[in-house]
Amino acid sequence: MDFAFYLPISIASFSDAAPARRGEPALPRGEVLRRRRVDMIRAYVDQNLSDPDLAARAAARALGMSVRSLHLALAGSGETFGQLLQRRRLERCCMKLRGPSATGSVADIAFDCGFNSLSSFYRAFRGLYGASPRELRTGVDYSEMALAA
Repeated sequence: MDFAFYLPISIASFSDAAPARRGEPALPRGEVLRRRRVDMIRAYVDQNLSDPDLAARAAARALGMSVRSLHLALAGSGETFGQLLQRRRLERCCMKLRGPSATGSVADIAFDCGFNSLSSFYRAFRGLYGASPRELRTGVDYSEMALAA
């Protein structure tokens, strides 16, 4: 499936230079293209978060670029494809855990967001948010309660 069909923008539609921000000098065409590719990659990741088999190779193929081009585009953003994917999955889990209609077990939410290992999910979640999913969901810090006992 050609992913570019679903995007409202196309890389080919940009001129040689574009302003970075109001009042700043124009960016070189290469930087504009790199930023557009990053936007496309992020959009693709967001649309496919629940796929536990999502990987850089499949994303690159769907976006019509090589795996190397995908990694080079993300190099300037400070995140690898794997880091981007994990962060976005964790953010989605956090939204589902804290949402007003939060239902289902933590495991169900993790699997729905594309994680296929609960131990990896819990470790990554605590690393990003500094709390367990249960603590975040209930708003209670169980680690302090354990220290007090």
